[in-house]
Amino acid sequence: MNPIASVGLSRTLARIAQIEARLREVDPTRGRLPLAPGIFPSLMPPGVPANAAGGALGSVTDVAPQRFAAAMGSLAAESVVAAGPRLVPREATGGSFVAPVRGARTTQPFGPSTFASEPPATIDGVRYEHFHDGLDLAAPLGRQVVAAADGQVVFAGLTGDGAVVVRIRHDDGSETRYGHLGAGLEVQAGGRVKAGDRVGVVGMTGNTTGPHLHFELWVGGKPLDPAPWIENGRLPGTPAPTDPVDPAAQTARGDAALAQFDLVADGIKYAPEIRAAAIEAGIEPLLLAALVRAESNFRPDAVSSAGAMGLTQLMPATARALDVADPFDPAQNLGAGAKYLADNLRLYGRVDLALAAYQAGKGAVRAAGGIPDSPTTRNYIATILRTWSGYTEAAI
Repeated sequence: MNPIASVGLSRTLARIAQIEARLREVDPTRGRLPLAPGIFPSLMPPGVPANAAGGALGSVTDVAPQRFAAAMGSLAAESVVAAGPRLVPREATGGSFVAPVRGARTTQPFGPSTFASEPPATIDGVRYEHFHDGLDLAAPLGRQVVAAADGQVVFAGLTGDGAVVVRIRHDDGSETRYGHLGAGLEVQAGGRVKAGDRVGVVGMTGNTTGPHLHFELWVGGKPLDPAPWIENGRLPGTPAPTDPVDPAAQTARGDAALAQFDLVADGIKYAPEIRAAAIEAGIEPLLLAALVRAESNFRPDAVSSAGAMGLTQLMPATARALDVADPFDPAQNLGAGAKYLADNLRLYGRVDLALAAYQAGKGAVRAAGGIPDSPTTRNYIATILRTWSGYTEAAI
């Protein structure tokens, strides 16, 4: 074999070893990728054993997503590298949000990570040692990558670590970012795109251990988990399909909900505080009352074995993130719990999913693709819906 071919094959084998090591981090039970004994190992560079996690391209721990993340966040439109034809500007419509790669598999979700290569982050006042601020969507090289929503391309080109990146600003103020693309982009900064328009293809540019799209969603300078928004098919700044669009109808529904609550308030502990918290958060007070009954049975001093506190059973990290000074103070606790539930309702657009996320966490809902298959979670949801229905029937 000539020297050039030998070096090329050696680098390929080293890259395979990198990918294998990363896969074993995700699945420790995974077997090794096969190498023909007595043939390929002899072609590895000196000092690099067969199936080693490293080699000519460096070890997995040399991958620096923090450099990539920093570059994605600090790119300026003036530094655009021209690539491909400019899209014809056109008006954006709607607020639909689609998957950027069809048939992709999520190899690393959004959120706290066990990978030491991920940078630290502080999210909603909680600090994480390692945090992945997007989704890694594995797909074959060359598979089409599309814009997730209507918007304007603000960057299309290379970052400092060699990754090809596209950033799109959407009409609700959010921004999506597409990393590790192939070299041939089909958009330029300044062009308009619609949801589903092709922007490029899955590549392996920059620091990466395999072909995938790194996909991020940013709102107000903070990363959000794109998965539930893709599932719901809408941008964060657009109303859920169940949201009322007529202000007069919304006001009437709110008045009716308060009137129902007032009819049964005498039988609900902490009714004034629950009513005030629900109004502030924009949710139905009878739903909040049903949640409080399920969480703490109206005991403001309740503490669970997991450390959840007060009427709405706030976890310490959630209480800190929501600026709760005293989680055992009924008004503070109810205000925070109502806000957290309201955020879930806006996120998922469905009461059952919002309650599932309240009890089991957003990560569990994302992993299950809906309500987790857990008797505890399902009983929790059923109990609250049953109590809420009972309150409503008593008010008729």
